[in-house]
Amino acid sequence: MKLQPLVLFPQPSHILPGGKLPLRLFEGSHLQMLKESFINDQGFGIVMEESTSSGQSGRILPVGTRVTVTDFYTLNDGQLGVTVFGLERFCIHQLETDAAGVRRAQVELLPNWPSIHSDFHDKRLVNRLREVFEQYPELDELYPEKCFEDAAWLCQRWLEILPMPIYEKQMLIAKQNSEAARIFLHRLIA
Repeated sequence: MKLQPLVLFPQPSHILPGGKLPLRLFEGSHLQMLKESFINDQGFGIVMEESTSSGQSGRILPVGTRVTVTDFYTLNDGQLGVTVFGLERFCIHQLETDAAGVRRAQVELLPNWPSIHSDFHDKRLVNRLREVFEQYPELDELYPEKCFEDAAWLCQRWLEILPMPIYEKQMLIAKQNSEAARIFLHRLIA
């Protein structure tokens, strides 16, 4: 097992390989994370963070996604916005937070879910996701090329947008392929 260093960006939402996510970078630790990701030319990691009742930072869940920045822009409030693209999943083995609040980890890269052709059983998942894209143009714009014929891509997009407990989402994301997510989604959407 080969570990590599990666700077982390905890989020309540998540992104998976092939996904796109707009982010607002406003804290000094966010800008430091971005700077390090360019210096190391490795991107950074998006990880899910448990929310706490006190509003403090919670536990970081172990499986995240390494991302790269695909676009920079200035938001209406003058803050920096970026759009990231999910490259590959990883598992955290060691985690530390420095005095400035930047989180770094030693991570093991995980293989992406293999592509699998969606079949007639996935038709409802495809149709419902098309409806979501129609209803939310800002989401639709992130994916000019949609891969509805790939069940792994389809499941990953559903897992990114579904409001569900983070531990359930983490369990599905950690699997070696999309089959468990596919079964879960078929039950949920049916």
